[in-house]
Amino acid sequence: MSGPGAESGGVREKWELGRPWVATVFRLMLGAVWLWASWAKLRGPRTFVQAVRAYDATPEWMSRAIGYGLPALEFCLGLMLILGVCVRLAAVLSTLLLVVFLIGIIQAAARGITISCGCFGGGGQSDTTQYTLDILRDLGLMVLAVFLVIWPFTYLSIDQYLGRHDYVPPPSAKRMRSPDGRRKYNAMIESRRKAARERTMWLNASIGTLVLLITLIGIGVQSGRAKIAGSVTATNATVRNGVVFGKKAAATVDIYEDFQCPNCRNFENAVGSQIDADVRANKAQVRYHLMAFLDSSSNGNRYSSRAANAAICASDISIEDFVAYHNYLFRKDVQPAENSNGRTDTQLIGYAQKAKIPQAKVTSPFTPCVTDETHKAMVQALTEQASRNGVNSTPTIKVNGKSISPTLAAWNKAIAAALVKGPAPNPSKTPSPTPSPSGSKSSSATTPAKSSTTPRPAASSSG
Repeated sequence: MSGPGAESGGVREKWELGRPWVATVFRLMLGAVWLWASWAKLRGPRTFVQAVRAYDATPEWMSRAIGYGLPALEFCLGLMLILGVCVRLAAVLSTLLLVVFLIGIIQAAARGITISCGCFGGGGQSDTTQYTLDILRDLGLMVLAVFLVIWPFTYLSIDQYLGRHDYVPPPSAKRMRSPDGRRKYNAMIESRRKAARERTMWLNASIGTLVLLITLIGIGVQSGRAKIAGSVTATNATVRNGVVFGKKAAATVDIYEDFQCPNCRNFENAVGSQIDADVRANKAQVRYHLMAFLDSSSNGNRYSSRAANAAICASDISIEDFVAYHNYLFRKDVQPAENSNGRTDTQLIGYAQKAKIPQAKVTSPFTPCVTDETHKAMVQALTEQASRNGVNSTPTIKVNGKSISPTLAAWNKAIAAALVKGPAPNPSKTPSPTPSPSGSKSSSATTPAKSSTTPRPAASSSG
């Protein structure tokens, strides 16, 4: 027999035979993606929480729960799909996760937030976005997941092994001619179906409970791994305020920067000299929060962290040396491009010499501080604190708590507004030497206080 009906039947028969193999390929692909994504996130629990915060869509407790628990959930889904156990349950959960991911990406794009999705580790602040690619990728993965929801039977799977006795072979024509034969055959089919439903129900409940427990355990384990180990103290820096440049003024400025961030370099080049002038005129006090958002952009070199550590090492010597070193690191010929090899420790030490830090201080304590990464924990704490404060991009500049654009015009406007409301500037000036009663020059009149950015006038002696 030939004709459209026969051709249609042939295509349908081929589809029925080939569909489990298609589902098998989709299952393994989706499982591999989940395992890859979970492994990338499990390696950096604190970094992934920061990536979740960057979406600015969840309260802190939920951001932590997602950041610590999602990698464990993704690992479970990947393992379920690779092994082929409870495939439909894994596919349903995968579909729901992908819907949540799509909502997160679309809302970030609609709000103009510039971040990397963090789907495969890293994430958070970025100068460019790939929202279109992220959305298309998640839609493609959703197609695989929905296919498995509809057709969960696959080969090379535990589900296939457990269901090996579910199939009831067709009876003979002779058996189906008698009512008793048909009744026994239908009863056998119903019995196998009931057993399969009960097995699936109990297996899904057991695996679902196990996945929930592993996810909760993952939250606890990742939370513990995210704790910062090491000293978070420095001579002239704190986790709360970073490195403070200048004495109290009408404008309190918080600058959040990453030494590998090109926009930070542009800001420093455009506004840096004005910052220095306003601080020394006592119009502003600047608190530098040195961050390490872009460690993943230096080919494993961790330049952001190491450069921030070196800058804090410079602050241990003096605030003036910190400012000089900080400004030098933002030179165009010094800052490495994103996604290029970061500078070496030897180069970071050499920059201190070029920034005019005294050679004796470069030899010690600066060099061992850089090579030992003495302030590694402080850099991690500064980055984490900034993330908790809602800082998800660099540079972020806040004048008296209000964010401003990283431009000279915005800076001048904000400082002028602060001066209208705040106390009048009281700049430090270098006093003229005052004769002492013995006729010698007073040493206190020419030696600046260690914590001050500019020499403070000393009280003149009376005689």
